[in-house]
Amino acid sequence: MAFKTCLFPGPPDFETLHAAKLTEFPLEKWDYKPFSQGRICFAPDGLHVQFHCFEAISQPESEIRGVLRFTPDSLLTLSLYADGRFQVVANGINVPEGELHPFSGEDLQGVYWGGSFFVPASFLKSCFGFQAEVGGAFTGNFYKLCEAPEKKHYGSFYPADFTKPLDVPENLGDFIIISY
Repeated sequence: MAFKTCLFPGPPDFETLHAAKLTEFPLEKWDYKPFSQGRICFAPDGLHVQFHCFEAISQPESEIRGVLRFTPDSLLTLSLYADGRFQVVANGINVPEGELHPFSGEDLQGVYWGGSFFVPASFLKSCFGFQAEVGGAFTGNFYKLCEAPEKKHYGSFYPADFTKPLDVPENLGDFIIISY
């Protein structure tokens, strides 16, 4: 079933969005699997993606990544690391138009880190020929990754084969745009 992605008529309200919980960890039951989630929506100004990860002691290599394909030949990758580094990459090129508002803190659920990405609608149109419209669709996936030997793990929202590149079609699922 396609993940519902809201198109807001004004500024986005992340608290009202569906959460894509990253629960697909192809590991043993006792392996490390941090609670992570992504939220995605469109607004008149562009694409908004928010990532949360609950990790009490995160490794600098700990990453949450979004991989989105608006057309079969397009690729947008949003990467956020626990140490605050981030990248927005379109078709293999760093995107200076991409923005991140990082956050971290602690609540009753534990210690968390994350951030809200923004990519302007004008960039999506000029780079990918994509304009968000109700009923529109694209493919993608959200990943939680870490190569640090202390807490090595790989997880995703849609099932993925981590022996293959994360952006291949078989590792991506469907997203559909709905009206808010």
